[in-house]
Amino acid sequence: MKIQQDPVESLILPNNLELKIYDRSKKLAGDRWYVEVMMEIPVPLTPEILEKLTSDRSLAEQFAQEKGNPFPYRHSKARHFIDEREKEKTFQELKEDFLKTNWAYLSNPRFALSAVAKAFKEWDERRRWRL
Repeated sequence: MKIQQDPVESLILPNNLELKIYDRSKKLAGDRWYVEVMMEIPVPLTPEILEKLTSDRSLAEQFAQEKGNPFPYRHSKARHFIDEREKEKTFQELKEDFLKTNWAYLSNPRFALSAVAKAFKEWDERRRWRL
């Protein structure tokens, strides 16, 4: 699923991947908001990454075709029923909390392979259940 909006912020991580930050907040009722920050890192599915996933090249190519290249690693944090006057502050707190607790993981040189390998394992398990 491609995101249909521009990121509110974009950072280049030490591992040269780009972290895109989106504001997915929605007004609920009156002055209340659902505040959501979504982080996305487009991870290029390089031949090196794909060959480390499985020895079955066609399976790796099927995964890449279904998930897209680059593979979109996404994570969201949200808070419900936030006062409109607190919306921006809440968004910033969610963003900063995510970055503070995940920066080392996202910046790690092995992040790309790790994120894709986890997604591949989950995808392969679902695929096997469908067979």
